[in-house]
Amino acid sequence: MWLPTLLCLTSRFAELESILLRSDATADAVQRSCAELVASGGGVQAPALSPLIEGEWTLLHTSKSSFNPRAPLGARSDGSAPGLESLFPGARQAVAASSSPIQRAILDAFTVTQTLELSVPSPRVTQTVQLPNGARLVLGAAASTSASAPNRVSFRFDEGFVQSNQLRLPYPVPFRLLPEAESSGWLDTLYLSDTLRISTGNKGTTFVLRRNGATRAEPV
Repeated sequence: MWLPTLLCLTSRFAELESILLRSDATADAVQRSCAELVASGGGVQAPALSPLIEGEWTLLHTSKSSFNPRAPLGARSDGSAPGLESLFPGARQAVAASSSPIQRAILDAFTVTQTLELSVPSPRVTQTVQLPNGARLVLGAAASTSASAPNRVSFRFDEGFVQSNQLRLPYPVPFRLLPEAESSGWLDTLYLSDTLRISTGNKGTTFVLRRNGATRAEPV
């Protein structure tokens, strides 16, 4: 009896992944499909430790969080506020996790890719935002994984720049001068297959990414 059940589950996983790979998937469909895939326990086990997580991924969907005036730059899932927010009165009060308005605007407007290189001597996470006229914003971070947290990739940003043709401009945030708590974060991968990854960041945002080279389903 286990073989038909396994085939049924595999077919359902493929169906849910195909929904998430669609360019016209609604927010509700994305949320339901993500929830079912994560709850199923399917996908690669210990994903942060699997070679399958490495490579270049393209962002397809993100969850939406409401703007919180008590944490206008966003808040981490532990309730702390990033950067200069920690200096403002009330910023240390517990608030719901939320992404920053800058992050939300960038993710909605541009193509974003994330490259994970974790099995090299100096592991890295690199985020690239494709800007108009061939320019790109690149944010690089030193990365680490641990067997004690097999779903998590921890990172600390250490470089950023905007590249346009032969011109490279530094990103206007001195990552190396910031306290570690302000330049660090993590990604917890909740579901991983050879084509799809669902991860949640330290600000509570859920990201759905497609491995580059995988086919994205288009509306019929």
